[in-house]
Amino acid sequence: MSTDQQHAGPGALEGYLTAMEDESAPLLGHLVLYSIFEGQVTPADVGRWFGELGLDPAFAPAEIRAVDVFEKITGPSGVRRTYPIGQKVTRRQRREGVKGREATLMIRHVSRDNSKIVRHLVREVRDEEATRLSYDSCLAVCVFRRDGDENAAPGAGSIQVTADRAAIASLPGTEQAQVSEMLGEIRAAFDAGRLFLTADRLRGMIRNYVESLRAIRVRPTGGVYFTGRQHAGTLAALRELVRRFGTGSNLTRIPLPDQEEMREMVISAFVTRSGEELRKLAKDIADAQRAGATTAAIQALHNRFRDLHAAATEHEQLLGGSIDDTRATMQLVSAQLTSLLLAQAS
Repeated sequence: MSTDQQHAGPGALEGYLTAMEDESAPLLGHLVLYSIFEGQVTPADVGRWFGELGLDPAFAPAEIRAVDVFEKITGPSGVRRTYPIGQKVTRRQRREGVKGREATLMIRHVSRDNSKIVRHLVREVRDEEATRLSYDSCLAVCVFRRDGDENAAPGAGSIQVTADRAAIASLPGTEQAQVSEMLGEIRAAFDAGRLFLTADRLRGMIRNYVESLRAIRVRPTGGVYFTGRQHAGTLAALRELVRRFGTGSNLTRIPLPDQEEMREMVISAFVTRSGEELRKLAKDIADAQRAGATTAAIQALHNRFRDLHAAATEHEQLLGGSIDDTRATMQLVSAQLTSLLLAQAS
């Protein structure tokens, strides 16, 4: 690539995006990508921004529950730390077959009742040379005490972290510092978690909103969606919302020209995804027929079918392409669902 091309690249992309934003441009829709990172965003912030940007408040996050914060920071993916103990093994020594020892501080569940949740800070030592694990089963106790006031908010409560000083004192000095730092990290994570929404919750909120726009997953694992041109205004508002999260969070909407190649790509993604969802729905209906499903369960199945049918209708009108396979599968699932409804009524 020449120097001129390198300098022209970003400008060319900017020019393309600007041209496609022109209302007279032949726009098919947008590809939507987003990246969301941890920040200091409260539920009140998001609620206010939804109002300012004209977004549907039904998708705004609920208040943070203290019990959920405790469960997260003391759960399997919560606070933990791993560090070497004894003589540190270098990369060269590892290549030569020398094995070392390392300790992991983790939190393990102990008990749960109507008044509290109890978990212990455990030290696990992995000795590669001896190929064994050893444990200190309780260096500290982490307790979540539920708020028993009848007027307390759902999930309200407080955390109590109590160190077993005798058990910690038996560890080498450097490890005592590791334990002390981790206990402080647990307390700090709980305090912050009660105030600010996690990146996971913000990410889930944006994903739910985008998918509510009848979005098509262009990438099977998610993360890249297609939405029709009629949702351009909502995407612009979501883009501004994500920008306000700060800390590098962003939502990008890439306009797709109304061209045959683009239509084929989106139609293929839709047929693949809807086929998977219809097959799963067909299996769930069959399971419901065998088990004698309740009225509520049958209604939930009917709602899923209705949503899939509405999405197929919208995308067929927008894309003007053939989704015959999807329509055929949908007819079979419709007949299956009708049979279930008749069986319940009889």
